Amino acid sequence: MPPSSYKIAIIGSGPGGLSAAGRAAELGVSHVLLEAAPQLSNTVQRYQKGKFVMAEPEVLPLRSSLAFEAGTRERTLSVWEDTAKRLGINVRYNAEVKALSGEHGNFALTLQNGDRIQAQNVVLAIGLQGNLRKLGVPGEDLSFVQYQLDDPEDYAGETIVIIGAGDSAIENALALALQNRVIIVNRRDEFNRAKEGNLKAVLRAIDAGSIQCMHQSAPLRVESVEAPGSKPGVVVLKSPESEAAVACDRVIARLGAAPPRRFVESCGVTFPNKDPNAVPALSDRYESNVRGLYVIGALAGYPLIKQAMNQGYEVIEYIEGRAVEPADEPVLREKFRVMPQLPNVSVALAMITRNIPVLSGLTTLQLREFLLDSQVLAPKPGDILFRHKDYSNTLFCILHGAVVFNRNPTPFHE
Repeated sequence: MPPSSYKIAIIGSGPGGLSAAGRAAELGVSHVLLEAAPQLSNTVQRYQKGKFVMAEPEVLPLRSSLAFEAGTRERTLSVWEDTAKRLGINVRYNAEVKALSGEHGNFALTLQNGDRIQAQNVVLAIGLQGNLRKLGVPGEDLSFVQYQLDDPEDYAGETIVIIGAGDSAIENALALALQNRVIIVNRRDEFNRAKEGNLKAVLRAIDAGSIQCMHQSAPLRVESVEAPGSKPGVVVLKSPESEAAVACDRVIARLGAAPPRRFVESCGVTFPNKDPNAVPALSDRYESNVRGLYVIGALAGYPLIKQAMNQGYEVIEYIEGRAVEPADEPVLREKFRVMPQLPNVSVALAMITRNIPVLSGLTTLQLREFLLDSQVLAPKPGDILFRHKDYSNTLFCILHGAVVFNRNPTPFHE
């Protein structure tokens, strides 16, 4: 049977891939959306039941053929599924891509079931959720250890240890604490990776005693317990002062995910270094070193839904030969307005890469994301930026000019 042929093959129906397919369908471009699971957007499907999905960054406008706003997981999926049908997206389910080879104009995709597909262009939007990080300690695969939480209401009256300090770990802990004893294990002494809303909620829960937190602790091993009347497991934790054994019914580790590097490299895509967390080197149009092969979404270093959806829309525009500025361009342009010597965003990004060594290793896409959460200041001579012994978690970088550091506690005078 001859292979099916399309102008664009999109691998993965997460927010980025679904948005790309939606734009292709809207334009009438020959396309196929390949999803390994039997349902759309399997990553969001695997969110815990009732999870509130945030539409961040708030300053970033949405650019997509599919609607998206803050709301429950169920509402988000319902809107996407209805829109996919309305747009007539050509989706194939249970279509895991086993191999990808070729070049622009002549890519060959082999599916797990042996089917073959040809495409002129390929958009890789497979995300990271198929590569969840495990504990990396003895006992990580015991029956009571899990790395995903589908429905918190499935558990009641248990002692549950949650390992991790990101948004997923916090959201799991808050939901499970309603009818379980929950202990959250944080390697650090604060939740510095959490969104503001989650941070406030977990701190309130810890203060109220509904969640117990073990700071500066990390698992050494997980063990089964077979004694009658005992909890089925024990987590041995290491802190700077001592070790502690915590008896529990269940361990849920939410440690993020790593890029599926082996598969991506087998497609010919290169990474800038050997760091397991590195993202592929991409052009400002999301094109990899393999011409015609594009990477978007979490695999490109953009894990937020709105960002991935914008990229999905934009990558189809780029493939179709249209000039479209990134969705964040007006936001960044406004940030740099205080520096009239920077005529446009491209010049500003080049200057940052050249003048700020700590940021020089970022890709253009990573730098743009970093700047969305940054503030550009143009202080006047004599302005005080920071006072000795003030507490802050702010990082200041000098883009142009110089700053005088004065240890004298008396007021600064130039």
